[in-house]
Amino acid sequence: MSYLWYWPSGGWDFDAWRATCTWRPVEGSQSGEAELVRLVDRGQTLDEWLLRKAKIAAVVTELLGRVEDTPPAEPEWEVLETHADPALVRRRLRYRLTPREWGYAWLLMPRNAIEPLPAVIALHQTVPDGKDEPVGLNVDPERAYGRELAERGFAVLVPDAIGFGERAKDHWNSLYRSADGFFAVHPEGSVMAKMAYDTSRAVDLLQVLPGTDASRVGCIGHSHGGYGTLFAMMADERIGAGVISCGISGFRSDPTPERWWRMTALIPRLGLYEGRIAEIPIDFHHLLALVAPRPLFVSAALRDAIFPNTENVRQMLKLVRPVYELYGAEGWLRSWVFDGDHCFPRQARSRAYRVLAEALGPSASKELRGGEREEVLGT
Repeated sequence: MSYLWYWPSGGWDFDAWRATCTWRPVEGSQSGEAELVRLVDRGQTLDEWLLRKAKIAAVVTELLGRVEDTPPAEPEWEVLETHADPALVRRRLRYRLTPREWGYAWLLMPRNAIEPLPAVIALHQTVPDGKDEPVGLNVDPERAYGRELAERGFAVLVPDAIGFGERAKDHWNSLYRSADGFFAVHPEGSVMAKMAYDTSRAVDLLQVLPGTDASRVGCIGHSHGGYGTLFAMMADERIGAGVISCGISGFRSDPTPERWWRMTALIPRLGLYEGRIAEIPIDFHHLLALVAPRPLFVSAALRDAIFPNTENVRQMLKLVRPVYELYGAEGWLRSWVFDGDHCFPRQARSRAYRVLAEALGPSASKELRGGEREEVLGT
């Protein structure tokens, strides 16, 4: 993983970061509890949940920290190259993330579609080529969910995450080439906070791209792109629907929770709870609940060797569902838990695309609608 500067082999040193950290751990309702706590108490009202939600969001903000980036005054972008086939037009774009940093993305537009189109941001997994995989360039077609969505009538923006593709540490386009360089600019931040910030700039871009409907924006991702989608949705409510494939497992049930602070610099402040994981003030069901009542589809593999112990995803969703019920939107929380490895199989993708079509399609109501209510067990 040396192409990623926020992994140990690429330059990240958690112990060196911790030696200079002045942040002090915070507490929440989950602190000290080995088992996942309930999010909604019996008889709780929506207003009471909103107060609890604000407290959870404040804890998440503390854990992620703050990046020092500011958006450009106006979205700025340009087309670098264009490719066309009978079904799609694929354009490589660069766009401003900050006044001094560019982002890079593929934009897929279906040919002969009726515009403006609902748009989906497709986030890639941990692969060196970054944005090339979801558009189907020289990789396993099972990972080409960006292209598949474009073939179904969506405008699809596929950006490089920080550290990948044209933003890899040795690429001439990259601004950050080491963890030290990143934290020198963002001493109170995290890579996850930066990822969420960058995805918000992708949403900004969709507001001005010709042929896209800025009022209908979704996000989808597998693995690294899966939790990237979750944190992006928490950070930006303009993302109206989301799909998470793998990439989530409870902090408390994860045999290697240090993936978030020692194995990467994604959320280094979590490392201040190292050796006492039960003191972490939230868990993933809190994060999922912050997305409510927006449509959300979660796919989880029961034999996932990268994010193991995913049987607990069912428990998380069971705890999150009452939050959706308070909004009258329980039908918008859907899942596909299947007996398989770390992948985004066809059965899961077809269900995910259906959720995005229902939530973002031309007939989608601004009011939340019901849908499938039961979690499905795939085989």
